[in-house]
Amino acid sequence: MTNNMPPGYDIDGTVRFGISVTTLLNCLNMFGTAGGTTGLNPSEDGEKDASNVLASTPITAVKLSYDGIGSRLNIILEENGVVTTCGIPTFEPDPPVDFDFDDINHTKLAMRSKWLEEGLRDLDATSDRVVFRIIPTLRHLQITSLGTVETLDINYSQNDVLEEFVPLSDQTLEVSYNFTHVLYVLRACPISVKATICVDTKDFMRIQFLSEFVDQRYMFSEYSFAPIV
Repeated sequence: MTNNMPPGYDIDGTVRFGISVTTLLNCLNMFGTAGGTTGLNPSEDGEKDASNVLASTPITAVKLSYDGIGSRLNIILEENGVVTTCGIPTFEPDPPVDFDFDDINHTKLAMRSKWLEEGLRDLDATSDRVVFRIIPTLRHLQITSLGTVETLDINYSQNDVLEEFVPLSDQTLEVSYNFTHVLYVLRACPISVKATICVDTKDFMRIQFLSEFVDQRYMFSEYSFAPIV
């Protein structure tokens, strides 16, 4: 069956190709609306702020087309009757890293996105690693930054902050991750209402964000992290 698949396609029919992310973002921002949430400030009503900003941003229709290996990714954008077309060169990418996250056997925590954002911002950003410590017996999450000068802790308990706490076992789970990588989630926090943290049996971590749009429509964004061994 593999021999019958067109070049650039997986066995399941999924097409894979690479493009420049910078070029893609420049194309999507042709009408100047792609960065509309940059100035969003967290507040007590952070969820409402996120949905209000997204609702007030002009809606741009996007159509994507790709004719196969070696062809360009064509992007057609339309806003208020104005249409523009971009053609982005593609290349054959390296195989993606497969974290093989266990969707069944994992520890799961959930909280409002603003609580995760505030905690991460309070840690030492110069640290090279961050430790997630999940204590099932106390239903408690501790996030620690290990810097050269000091060690800082942020603590979350189920009664105060954690909306969901589903441990895989009663054993304390302690895993280290690259702090620079984890800080990328700060881009998703201001425009989302809920953050769900999952850690599987191989210590891979997945953080999923729920963002609310107009008319009760939702979008999910997800970050995956490999543990530091």
